[in-house]
Amino acid sequence: MKKIKFFCMIWSLFVLAGCMSEHQNNLNKTAYLKILTAENPPLNFIKDGEITGQATEVVKEILKRTGNGKDIRLVNWEEGYQALLEQPNIVLFSTVMTSERKDLLQWVGPIMALETNLYALKGSEINIATLEDAKKANKIATVSKYYSEQILKEEGFTNIKSCPDRETTLRKLLDGEVQLLASGNNEIPAALEKVGASTDDIKNIFTISTDLAYIAFSKGTSPDLVTCWQNALDEMKRDGTFARIYTRWFPNEIPPGILQLMTEEYPPVTFMRDGKPAGFVTDMVREIASRQGISDNVRLTSWKNAYNLTLIHPNVVLFSTERTPERENLFQWVGPVGKNSAIFYAKKGSGIRISSLEDARRIASIATTTNWFTEQYLKNEGFTNLVSSPVPETNVKQLMNGEVKLSVFTDITIPEIVKKAGYSMDDLEPLFTVSNTYFYIAMSLGTPPDIVKKWQSILDDLKSDGTFEKIYRNYIPSANLTDLLNP
Repeated sequence: MKKIKFFCMIWSLFVLAGCMSEHQNNLNKTAYLKILTAENPPLNFIKDGEITGQATEVVKEILKRTGNGKDIRLVNWEEGYQALLEQPNIVLFSTVMTSERKDLLQWVGPIMALETNLYALKGSEINIATLEDAKKANKIATVSKYYSEQILKEEGFTNIKSCPDRETTLRKLLDGEVQLLASGNNEIPAALEKVGASTDDIKNIFTISTDLAYIAFSKGTSPDLVTCWQNALDEMKRDGTFARIYTRWFPNEIPPGILQLMTEEYPPVTFMRDGKPAGFVTDMVREIASRQGISDNVRLTSWKNAYNLTLIHPNVVLFSTERTPERENLFQWVGPVGKNSAIFYAKKGSGIRISSLEDARRIASIATTTNWFTEQYLKNEGFTNLVSSPVPETNVKQLMNGEVKLSVFTDITIPEIVKKAGYSMDDLEPLFTVSNTYFYIAMSLGTPPDIVKKWQSILDDLKSDGTFEKIYRNYIPSANLTDLLNP
């Protein structure tokens, strides 16, 4: 830690003094760095006359390690953000990185995962792996007009119990009037305390959406200084300091690591089992991470949420992902980690015959899953007869009740999807193989290339030392792995 502090102090004296020389030579950068935040408990707030909170504690520790910056000032958010855009050497935390803001600022983090979650009572047997599962719940308590309620309404939820405030939603959950509660994770600790409960009384069972909060630096700030702060934060994550701060404020949450490991419900590749992400690619990712000393911070969420995070943020690992021409330049790739065939399925006894893509184009309607590679592939092939749904089980139901004539699935995932939809494979028949593809671990473009190369190297080691085959066959014993092991 002393080395980091010493390096940052010496480096910033040279770099920042040079950058600011036209304003006032030979002054230490601490005279120029203005550190701002807005009140947002429990991240940042006033207690006993002092600014405290999870994010504030993290920033104070970085200041201690780097030796730069002094006081943190609480400001109105709009005022702080305007200063960040217009003035050099401004720091504003906690700031959510969005696609609109990304290129306007410099970023250190993430320091907080702001999640909209579904919560259930601790000990509850309810399991939610997809938004479709959540739609089957009896009632979900929400706060009127809150972001969490808006998301559910946009996703077509009709089982919402709208309440006037967060405390009311918690009481309804604790009293058994609703099965689930939708809330941002940053709201829960204080609300639980107000109703006389604790984080041990409830559990997070599904993440609907995720935003990552950072320490934002104005463009006029020395990039070397920003790097210094990022290095200090990464070191805090490696030595456990960051996790200790995080879990003190959010005891049941997963702290954001240096890398964010994101996946979805896609059995047997990735899925939730006994409250923990599982699947053969999940196990491979865990093994690759473990061999680098990276903590297990796998988050299972919707594909849309995970995919969008990977497009926006650096250092995000998304798995598993079909490597298609449309996606080739959107990510960096590690793999392959598996293979599958995309196949057109019809309802058993339909009498439909398909021998080419041209035949399929003449079919009245084909069910696809929104943003899945199968849908992207068919769109790229010029299909205009697609009926898109965000949940694959919906495609099965549409097929069986006659809303569509065909649906497209992969051979390794369809058995579980059909089962969850309430049918069996005997109810469907495969008609035509659309494509045979490999899937990969995708890493966001902002991830350093040497990290990507390291992950590929360790995956290659897994294949050569027998670990890859062992993990794969734990889930698909009869799989032919010849081309995966010997590309």
